[in-house]
Amino acid sequence: MDEQNRPMVEYLIKWKDGAPSTWEPEANLADNLLRDFEAAWWTACREGDEAKLKKLLSTSGRILANIVDENRRSGLHFVAATGNVPCTKMFCQAGADLNLGDKEGYTPLHMAVGYSHVATVAALLEAGADPEVQDRQSRDVIALVESIRDKMPIAQEYMGRRMALEQVTGLLADNLFEEVEPVAVLKARKNENGTRDFLVKWSDGSEDSWVPQWNVANDVVEDFDAGLEYGEAERILKSVQRGDSREYLVQWKDDYPDSWEVEDHLPQHLIADWEERQRQRLLNSMHNVADSQNSSHSRAPQSKQSAGRRQPAAQPA
Repeated sequence: MDEQNRPMVEYLIKWKDGAPSTWEPEANLADNLLRDFEAAWWTACREGDEAKLKKLLSTSGRILANIVDENRRSGLHFVAATGNVPCTKMFCQAGADLNLGDKEGYTPLHMAVGYSHVATVAALLEAGADPEVQDRQSRDVIALVESIRDKMPIAQEYMGRRMALEQVTGLLADNLFEEVEPVAVLKARKNENGTRDFLVKWSDGSEDSWVPQWNVANDVVEDFDAGLEYGEAERILKSVQRGDSREYLVQWKDDYPDSWEVEDHLPQHLIADWEERQRQRLLNSMHNVADSQNSSHSRAPQSKQSAGRRQPAAQPA
């Protein structure tokens, strides 16, 4: 930090006179020395020089991983665009901004998708890259795939590229459209790049798992931050209209006491089940009333066919 408590970049310098290497602030260094260092860094990024990048990132990982060039591209943009999986993972672990957009709004994921690098796309998604970030043309990565596919000629030489695009689409679909309701959000953890992951308990009984924030519904994140918890509801017991909103008395599957909850806090299938039970109860009540009314009516006279035949009673003498 400098005197005004602002972050300050320092460089480890090797001296020609044999003096021990020292960390020096930028102000102490000649411009050509800085240019040489930056040129070496960007060359390593563009060429995917794993050994050199590993050495550089080991000392100044978070800083180097997030510096950008004149087009606002970080090193992760370059290694993702070339499909270099080991270097992509290295940048992710170093704390690179996974969703940084360049001047055109392209994120590293846009780059990997655009060049159909399936394994790199998988690595970025696993690290928490958000496939819903849009570029300056309002395209997320799914829209980018569709745009590339529409412009691609239908010819034999493009068959491999089309197959790779289909694989990329499958990966993105798995990450975008698999929606399972959480029973509870158990914990949160903060990553080096500033994003968060959440430990989620699932309603389908699958094992608790850490999920990147972008893959958790916004209302779930907001509820967690507000201190609300998710419980598994058994059924709705009652409902009441309070002003413009409706509330439901909920019975929970755990030992939590029955509680009144607003409609937005409950899954739609639970409310639909309650409404169906109320409808059936109303129908049953109407049938019972009708049966009661029928039983109170006067009886019709018996017909001859149903009347028994007997001798008249004897008249008194």
